[in-house]
Amino acid sequence: MAGTLTLRRLWPPFLLSAIILFAAIAQAGPNTQRLSGVQSWYYHLGFSLEGRRLRQISDSGYQMVVIEPIYTEAENTDYPIEATLARLHQKPRIVLAYIDIGQAEEWRTYWQPNWRIGAPAWIVANDPDGWEGNYPVAYWHPEWKQIWLGQNGLIADLARRGFDGVYLDWVEAYSDESVISAARRDGKNPRREMIRFVAQIGQAGRAVSPGFIVVAQNAAELVADRGYARSIDGLAQEQVWFDGAASNRPAGDCPLPATEADIETSAYENSLSRACRRMYNDFPDSTLHVSSEGYIEDLTLARQRGLKVFTVDYTVKRQNIITAITNARQLGFVPFTSERALDVFHPPY
Repeated sequence: MAGTLTLRRLWPPFLLSAIILFAAIAQAGPNTQRLSGVQSWYYHLGFSLEGRRLRQISDSGYQMVVIEPIYTEAENTDYPIEATLARLHQKPRIVLAYIDIGQAEEWRTYWQPNWRIGAPAWIVANDPDGWEGNYPVAYWHPEWKQIWLGQNGLIADLARRGFDGVYLDWVEAYSDESVISAARRDGKNPRREMIRFVAQIGQAGRAVSPGFIVVAQNAAELVADRGYARSIDGLAQEQVWFDGAASNRPAGDCPLPATEADIETSAYENSLSRACRRMYNDFPDSTLHVSSEGYIEDLTLARQRGLKVFTVDYTVKRQNIITAITNARQLGFVPFTSERALDVFHPPY
């Protein structure tokens, strides 16, 4: 406090603000400034991005778009991703490739026909939330890293093809029980290994394109590690206020416990709809067992460290959409809402 008061006496307000902003940016990733003007964004997961849907996205005012790198699906290797990116870049916007770095996905080009849990040894389990064909991995293994890193890895290829960066899913793999067990077996610290892996992804992208952006989804608590905060440019968090099921039934509108004190209480459970209660009971490690309050605390720290913060809430009811958007904007976050399947389009809010 004393230091701040001294600065206020010695420096004019505009210069003090610049100093504070520079200090925050110094704690964030090397390309955080590229995200500074983004006030709207769109998130689409699907392997059919053409025709009307592509026109809708391209013609929209979204300043950042996250899409599947469709050509990495085994059945879509001939998809014209460069043409799609050129179309999306007709307006000044950032286009990020969605990638799952904590799980192997059996529909990707890297997947081998004989792979299964335990073969190779770094495929450790089924997805704990019911996503079929997704398998948590021991991401510190050289074979997994080889898929992503290096001159011929997927990260470098995404940068060469024209993506502005990557949007990382399943960073939270470090906290998965199966992954923790594998780390114990291998003598690894899963948290430290994830932080290292994310940093390596950024380095691999910037080796091809210096402006390469890294936005990490979930595991917001990792921003407590200053090294991690400096390795990413933005942080996205799903289901800060509302979630839906992996099956898209329900598609959204399941409210999270508001506070830490509400978690696992009968009052909270009884407040849920039948579909949301089924999700709550079937998946005891799901997001309905954490609180909005906890997420907000981590995301606020991320903002303090200079990171751009994005939120993803799964809700289709108008009142809940308004709630999620209003809450996010009041906290300085950039909101997005959709169905859990992330395959519908609506114009910017």
